[in-house]
Amino acid sequence: MGKVGTIYSLKALRLSMKICYFIEHSLHYIPIILPLIQKTGGTIISQVKNTEKCLKHKPVNFDILYYKNENRLLSAFRNLPFEIIVHPGFSIELFRKVPGLKHVQIFHGTSDKPYNYDKTLQYYDLIIAPGPLMKEEIINRNLAEEKKIKITGYPKIDAFLHSEFDTQSFRKNLGFNKDKKVILYAPTWNDPERYSSFRKYIIPLLRDLKEYYLIVKPHANILRDRPWQLLKAYLKKERNTVIFPKAASILPFMAVSDMLITDISSVSHEYLTFDKPMIFLCPKQKESIPEEHIWIFQCGDIIERERNILTTVQANFEHPDRYRKHREYALKRIFYKFDGKSPDRFMQALTEL
Repeated sequence: MGKVGTIYSLKALRLSMKICYFIEHSLHYIPIILPLIQKTGGTIISQVKNTEKCLKHKPVNFDILYYKNENRLLSAFRNLPFEIIVHPGFSIELFRKVPGLKHVQIFHGTSDKPYNYDKTLQYYDLIIAPGPLMKEEIINRNLAEEKKIKITGYPKIDAFLHSEFDTQSFRKNLGFNKDKKVILYAPTWNDPERYSSFRKYIIPLLRDLKEYYLIVKPHANILRDRPWQLLKAYLKKERNTVIFPKAASILPFMAVSDMLITDISSVSHEYLTFDKPMIFLCPKQKESIPEEHIWIFQCGDIIERERNILTTVQANFEHPDRYRKHREYALKRIFYKFDGKSPDRFMQALTEL
């Protein structure tokens, strides 16, 4: 169990006693939850064994409860005092039979894939949207009433931008000097639509980008779903490349990099905040992908053939502002302002439940 720290107001104290955050199966939910629970206090309920270890160096004003399986969790949950449960994933069905419990959806990403527009959104009491685009999509798809949706901003990035993160120290810890550009490669997971570029492009990227530093940040699910692909990358990588499959947060790697290479992933949305060039790897024929899943591709060059990797990277470093207007437009559509107050707006929305 985590150590309980100080709650600084009576309103926050009352809220912390009745709120919990649920981590269902992946530690990559932690960067979404952390700035919120640090504001509200409360309890993390997790089905991931290493949750407390992952948070051991973070300021803690909350408890952590671990349950090995759903049966143990539900058996214990009925005797716990919680009135509000916050979901970064779509786990409401597990708790819908718990009487008097209010459900809050915060999402764990802003991807253009259909995952975020789950039909269970209709059952949530409060839906937290990072910006106008997601709110509009939920309403247009008739998934929830407008009065249930609150735009608060994106606390994951908002908190990071107002933190004391030291980019130069982090770069030094990676072993990178100042002579080379840093490229971040962050593909999506091996989803049912087969949108991940990892299998097709990882070896060409390792081969063609040796003149740069390359950070490979696979989706956390690769360790569960495709570990042999990751092993192949480790065997082929050279000294210019570092691979971080277990890192919970991608934001430090975004901050230290000079360019992002990705596919159909919410990391492209988050990278907009840093106003740096992006390149998109098309995982399959572009014509076979619904337009709404790749509208973000307007913010950078698209690679459909392996042989174009190096020349496209070089061109983007020579002209880093070529897609700036597109990036600025997308940023305003996806996210509300980054003023350091997203957690405060979230807490206010909770108190109005």
